[in-house]
Amino acid sequence: MCTLTFVPQSDNIIISSNRDEHISRGNSLFPVHSKTKSGKVYFPQDPMAGGTWIAVSASGKISVLLNGAFEKHKHRPPYRLSRGIILLDTFAFGDLLEFEKNYDLNQIEPFTLVQFHTEAKKIYELRWDGQSKYIKTLDFTTPHIWSSSTLYSKEIRSQREQWFDECLKQNNIDLQTMLNFHQFGGNGEIENAISMNRGNGLQTVSISQIEVISNQLNFSHHNFIGKKFNTVSIP
Repeated sequence: MCTLTFVPQSDNIIISSNRDEHISRGNSLFPVHSKTKSGKVYFPQDPMAGGTWIAVSASGKISVLLNGAFEKHKHRPPYRLSRGIILLDTFAFGDLLEFEKNYDLNQIEPFTLVQFHTEAKKIYELRWDGQSKYIKTLDFTTPHIWSSSTLYSKEIRSQREQWFDECLKQNNIDLQTMLNFHQFGGNGEIENAISMNRGNGLQTVSISQIEVISNQLNFSHHNFIGKKFNTVSIP
């Protein structure tokens, strides 16, 4: 929910997502699935709120959540609904354009939602700052990185983009390359590294990866707190 990368290649697509959370939140459950209008949806489930930060449907639609919109906001509870539940609600709509037009986000904490349509080769990005919605379409043929505005300043986000660019200069980018980046990327300063640790219980607790090859989706979840690794193949 706090660092997301997208790497398209000639024969596959790699999507990787770090969850930065307080360790008291508990271990996520994976794989969990539910039925939606988009078919069966698979995701790691937050044990407290029941939602998620990354989910994929059998039809190849992938939604990923990051906390915050453009800049760090003030936390003003109570909020009407968990953002992790809202991510699951996106699968009731054809795409984020339809979701943005029809979904009420009043009294919802700011967030960024990125949705990938692997068959249509489209990326939509929706940001909600607590007052307004901002939506745009991104280039599906270009690598992208997102970092949560609640944890990382504009300067740190820019630095992370540079680390990502350096990673992409390697030959033969594969799933392991991106896992290594999400686990070890940075300059040695652990508070803002790709896999971060603030020393107060707030740290990267898991890495989720989705690899799309032809019509096959492989969804892997590395849970650092529970020291568990699971993979599910989605036909």
